[in-house]
Amino acid sequence: MSDSRVRWLAFVLSFACYVSVGYWLQVRHGFIIGDSLARVEAAQSVLFSRSPHVAAIGFIFTPLTAALQIPLVALGNLWPPMAERAFSGTLMSATFMAGAVFQILGIGMDRGLARWFVLTVAALFALNPMIVFYGSNGMSEAPFIFFIVWATRRLIMWMVDDDVHHLIAAGGVAMGLAYLTRYDAVAVIAVAGFLVVGTTYLRARKSPRFKRALLDMILVSGPGTLAFVGWALASWLITGLAFAQFSSQYGNSSILAQEGAGAAPPKLEALLYSLTSITLLSVTLGPLLIWAVAARWGRTYWTMLVAPVTLFAAVLGFQAYTFARGATFPFLRFYIAAIPFAATITFFCVRNGRLRTPVRLGNYAVREADPSPAAGKPRALAYVLSALLLAASLPVAGWGMTSAKYAPQEYGMGALFAGPNASGQRNLDQRRLAATFSTERDIARYLDRIDLPDGSILADPVYAFAIIVASKYPKRFVVPSDPDFVAMLNDPTANRVRYMLAVPNKGRGAADALNQRYPALYETGSDVATLELEVPNAGKDQPIWRLYRVNDPVTVG
Repeated sequence: MSDSRVRWLAFVLSFACYVSVGYWLQVRHGFIIGDSLARVEAAQSVLFSRSPHVAAIGFIFTPLTAALQIPLVALGNLWPPMAERAFSGTLMSATFMAGAVFQILGIGMDRGLARWFVLTVAALFALNPMIVFYGSNGMSEAPFIFFIVWATRRLIMWMVDDDVHHLIAAGGVAMGLAYLTRYDAVAVIAVAGFLVVGTTYLRARKSPRFKRALLDMILVSGPGTLAFVGWALASWLITGLAFAQFSSQYGNSSILAQEGAGAAPPKLEALLYSLTSITLLSVTLGPLLIWAVAARWGRTYWTMLVAPVTLFAAVLGFQAYTFARGATFPFLRFYIAAIPFAATITFFCVRNGRLRTPVRLGNYAVREADPSPAAGKPRALAYVLSALLLAASLPVAGWGMTSAKYAPQEYGMGALFAGPNASGQRNLDQRRLAATFSTERDIARYLDRIDLPDGSILADPVYAFAIIVASKYPKRFVVPSDPDFVAMLNDPTANRVRYMLAVPNKGRGAADALNQRYPALYETGSDVATLELEVPNAGKDQPIWRLYRVNDPVTVG
């Protein structure tokens, strides 16, 4: 079987695996990560809100993961779990994570390594518990990993064959789309630019080498820079904020402040947290990296190793830096790049085979090949030991996902595997985490049973997104992206609003538009509404909901 067919077969098998796990997690058990469901609601609002328009997708998240789900969310009327259980997100993330497996295979095959070894490394990557989870849950980690691994694969080969097609693919496509997936890509775009400009300048011995280096840098970093500027400009024109993720009342900085974590953690503590998270996900990354450097240093094509080290280190370094600055959350998933980093580095622990033939050799291609490796036991031993080192990461990563401190979004899965008689505070916390959004789905079903017209329920998606996305009638909800939201919020009675969904005016609830307009709404109704229903929440860290009926207009007799 050809290398191409092997890669596509691996893609299909990985996709099927991740989709199956996603169905089991999200459709069967309702275990859904909040950001995944929020992106589905954003995609739904583009099609089915009271005022459908593209800008309704929002500017807190970068747009790609939600935009790609729009055609799938359109099928929600035919099969409700596509939106309600975020299965559209599962299909999106499964596609990209299977694509990452495809690219990991490509890195090994490009270097002509033994097929069994390449397949083993790719399988260890694909079956890592964190990769399986984030390949199935609709989060942005899957497309981000795909784009970064794709860019890395292309730059690895560019370092030796100087084929301009690699720069176009890595920069013009992969890194540009990576930024539209996660803001972390800005570090990769910058580092890749410096790597390319430095490499071209050093190996272009004749003038005008500076111009050549600058042109290569523009090819690899220009599209990502344009994506950065374009998205900021679009956000500023529509919302008045160029970087809503950081400066909006709904952005990370505001959420951290609302939850009492606005101050940056002590620098040493933050560094230890980041290092521990990386170690949990890839416990043997350090030894593999040392081995790869020792094996490749001074040999022909040693520069191939520079690309994965710089790009993946940029991702992990950027995350560690932003966490130390208090600009992001202590989530294990933010360090997931350590897993493809380790898989890629494993390929460099052994000697090259026959490199893939480039489309077009550049002027500065390295033409000398490695000497043929000696046959026999030493070579086989290197393959086996490096694969075993990588394999050691899988059980450690699985164990790390059970930590409430380092994996607060993942450890709730323990409830899905616990017996019916399991007890204790830890099990209770896991069950409540697994039950997140179950109450919101119940509220959506309750409201659906009431005969209400469109535009009759005021809600802010800061918490209510899980109710809106689970409702059969999303047009009933008046949300901030609607052009008449402010008018209806200011005078709900005159605008025939029937209900207001209220959350406590504290924590993240302080950013809720209803609480900002009516600070006492949750407690008293603020003289505009009367309490009709209070709903305790089964989910962990979710609000106790209150449904207020808007007061009827006063008639002057």
